[in-house]
Amino acid sequence: MLPCRPVDLPAQEIPSWFVLTAAFLFGAAWGSFFNVAIYRWPRGMSVVTPPSTCPACGTLIPARHNVPILGYLFLGGKTACCKTRLSPRYALVELLTAMLAVAIAQRFYVGAPESATVFGAAIHAGLLFIFVGGLVIVTFVDLERMEIPDEVSLPCAALGLATAPLRDPAHIGDYALGAGGGFLAIQLLFVWSYEHLTGRRGMGEGDSKLLMMIGAFLGWQGALFAVVAGSVQGIAVSIFALVTGTPLGPDLEALEAEERQLAGVGSEPAEQERREDPQEHELYEEPEPSYFGHLKLPFGPLLALGAIEYLFFGQRIIELWFGWIGSWFG
Repeated sequence: MLPCRPVDLPAQEIPSWFVLTAAFLFGAAWGSFFNVAIYRWPRGMSVVTPPSTCPACGTLIPARHNVPILGYLFLGGKTACCKTRLSPRYALVELLTAMLAVAIAQRFYVGAPESATVFGAAIHAGLLFIFVGGLVIVTFVDLERMEIPDEVSLPCAALGLATAPLRDPAHIGDYALGAGGGFLAIQLLFVWSYEHLTGRRGMGEGDSKLLMMIGAFLGWQGALFAVVAGSVQGIAVSIFALVTGTPLGPDLEALEAEERQLAGVGSEPAEQERREDPQEHELYEEPEPSYFGHLKLPFGPLLALGAIEYLFFGQRIIELWFGWIGSWFG
């Protein structure tokens, strides 16, 4: 009789403490890469070259200062080369990604069915980590720049659809419907139709691509849940911001100044952007950007939060919701 290969072992044969510790370290390491992607992708930069450099003076960061989470703490939140204060976002992304990796490992590896093998459970958890990691990148890019990078949503949507037969072969149609239906619902209703009726953008095209990605991994149920939960939580955030006077969204003027500086145009803002219409030969003012709900509230992070809530608690939340409704009409 041939000996059992490691990949054929039951997933429960690997001690849970080892799995969760490895997941934390794995997640923290990838969180460091996510920080690079969050900074570079919106600026059109490669995430491969150059190696990690100081955002202020461009000095290469040695490996000993680039340890996830600990590097930020040991340096007191400042760069070692020029003592420029770093955003706490760096440590936050690394810690958040590590915690999400542990949650995925606990739910989908340690809590996998008894029939699951080491290989099968690891692949399933790994695919979901890629999905959740993409949501982390989307969240912080959208919070900082009001945009969702196609480098995340499009490849992840393709990966979700391609691996649907591996993750859940009985419900392939749900994932296809979630991806296609999610994209069309946002694009038709909240991008094209809303803009046609009101002259303003309700959502951006990045939101429709993000919902396509969510549907490809969670099916149409997960995409619908993400929209509903994200909208409800977005209303709550908006009400809180209006009551407390808390500003929402990034400082777009600062971002525009940064882009002009990177392009070599200069950092002084122009009084008014104008251009000539080739048809009318008249100067006209560029329209001011508008935002969902007339507030600078990026919707991508709310969709991402709803997707993560569905991934871990969706079925339980739905059962509680319909149970509560049933108690009112029962």
